[in-house]
Amino acid sequence: MKPNVDWFRRKLEEHRLSQSGLGRMLDIDRSTMSMLLSGKRKLKLEKAADMARILGVTVSDVIENMGIRVDGIKAGDVSAPHLLPFDGWIDDSARVHQEPGGRRKRIDIGVSVEPGATALQFRTPQSNMDVLDGWIVVSGAKREPDDRMVGRGCVVGTKDGEILLRTIRRGYAPGSYNLLRLGSAEPKEAEIEWYAPILLMKPASS
Repeated sequence: MKPNVDWFRRKLEEHRLSQSGLGRMLDIDRSTMSMLLSGKRKLKLEKAADMARILGVTVSDVIENMGIRVDGIKAGDVSAPHLLPFDGWIDDSARVHQEPGGRRKRIDIGVSVEPGATALQFRTPQSNMDVLDGWIVVSGAKREPDDRMVGRGCVVGTKDGEILLRTIRRGYAPGSYNLLRLGSAEPKEAEIEWYAPILLMKPASS
């Protein structure tokens, strides 16, 4: 799918913004903005959230009109949607809070994903992450650290006992990684016990 350029043009006109002006607000240079709107470059989720704030729309609107597809997931049979364990919730610092075992429910995400996948939900009202409040995050089965996690958004368990939603980058010390939080440029360096790749993010109502 290609970006809906007409939709973006209308939104920019409504806010009396130019394409380059929007780019400056997003800290994106002119050539990169052109590539984003021509479908030659993918928009990162944190930039989609920033763009939604600027244009006064939902993240879903931005993602849909950018023509973004989620990699690594195939639609399942809508007549027999997949039920996943609801594993907990994510706060505005992208820290995962797990549900007690006895209270775990199952959630219908409407698509089929790999065995061992679980669902989380953002609970971020009245915070700098409020555009994602209510969104469902589906993560795959837990895996031991390997090169496939580098550059991906993942739920990670660190060796000091934290569970976080982060993008993983290579660290400077052997066995350590830089963990980037959504909406923040400051990485956290940590050793990873396990990771679960993000397969899907979607609004709770869709």
